[in-house]
Amino acid sequence: MSAEVIWTGGASAELQQVFEHINGIAPDNAEQLLQDVSAALDLLKLQPYIGSHFVKPSRKWLISGRYGMIYAPEPRGIVVLSFIDMRTDLQPLRKKMRDWFGRAN
Repeated sequence: MSAEVIWTGGASAELQQVFEHINGIAPDNAEQLLQDVSAALDLLKLQPYIGSHFVKPSRKWLISGRYGMIYAPEPRGIVVLSFIDMRTDLQPLRKKMRDWFGRAN
């Protein structure tokens, strides 16, 4: 049985923003992004620990070009915490995750 995928409001908004930006420039690329995300989620449902550790218990996974997601496998399912351009400075997001999970690592 595969896990359920749960998008946080923030992650959903980030994906929507990226999609709209790309769609304004290259609609075919925007559609490909959604296909890549869908394929990645199908695999993630079967292999929830496929990504590398980010801030435990969260993981990061590059899924489409430069875009990836930060997610956390949980008993209730896979919670997508952020959809982000992985070329950006991830330190602010790391801090946010540490604060969220209450961890020093």
